[in-house]
Amino acid sequence: MDKSSKRKSIYKLLFVKVTFTVLLLNIILAIITIQDTINIQRNSERELRDKIRNEIIGISDFQVSALKTFEKSFYDLQEETLDKLTKKKNIDLKSENLNKQIKSLGLDSVFHDLYIIEENIVVNTTYTPDWGLDFSAFGEEKLNHLNKILKSRAFFAERFQFESSTKRLKSYSYKATPDGNFLIEIGSYSEVADKIMEMFINRLKQITDENNNIVSVNYWFGNNDYQFPLIDEPLNRYVPDSLIVNAFLEKHDQASDFNIKDQKLNAEFMYIKQDPTTRLPDFALSIITDITDKNHPILKIIKRQTLFAISFLVLIIGSIFIAIHSLKKHQ
Repeated sequence: MDKSSKRKSIYKLLFVKVTFTVLLLNIILAIITIQDTINIQRNSERELRDKIRNEIIGISDFQVSALKTFEKSFYDLQEETLDKLTKKKNIDLKSENLNKQIKSLGLDSVFHDLYIIEENIVVNTTYTPDWGLDFSAFGEEKLNHLNKILKSRAFFAERFQFESSTKRLKSYSYKATPDGNFLIEIGSYSEVADKIMEMFINRLKQITDENNNIVSVNYWFGNNDYQFPLIDEPLNRYVPDSLIVNAFLEKHDQASDFNIKDQKLNAEFMYIKQDPTTRLPDFALSIITDITDKNHPILKIIKRQTLFAISFLVLIIGSIFIAIHSLKKHQ
């Protein structure tokens, strides 16, 4: 082999080794950088979810404590009202104008509603949307609860809970008529409770506004038979039903991705069990995040490393050729 051919082989080998070394180093650097970026992103997302979860639990605990401080006054008022109503004679509870009865009992119909329940169905009420409501829709546990109250003929008060139709806190109490044909229910709203819930809802919306990638933070109530959100929003109907149901069936956190047109979203339902003494239903905190551009930082790193590798190769190879060309001149 002559000197010219040998020199070309050396140059070719040098070019291959330099190219391979530069590419290998950049690939290793890109992998390390991408992994670090993914870890930072995951940690940031986890910390944000934990922060939101802890804050909502704290607000929920405050809400329960605040309700406990004034709910007894509602029990006393409701017990007195139901006692008077069940003792009234010569009135047909199925056809009676209950709004007049509320006024005659000295109550404000803005804050109080009456329900006449026969065989677990609302047959008369001051709240029109609930007329004909069948309590069997709320499951066997609810039916057994109502039947137990009916048989006992005793006054029974429930703590404040969320009304599915209005999303307002309402205190419900029950008492059966002496003949056991009807169960009378009274539901009472509270301005204080409304203010607490207004504050709660505003904070949920504020959390959404404060975080760019979060498109919704919501509070879901329910059990094995029904589930409903505290905040009604169009996005709710796109959330997979199985995700919502499974959160309450399995009593465990759930997560899933879903699409709305060209937008890819991730929904996470964090199941939170209520203290049994509150008699409030368990709830799930939902956080829906826009992950359409989730891989954008990774693609940016790959493009940057590719550009760096090409630029570095051009500089190294250019330097080699200049050095070789200089050596040829001196030979």
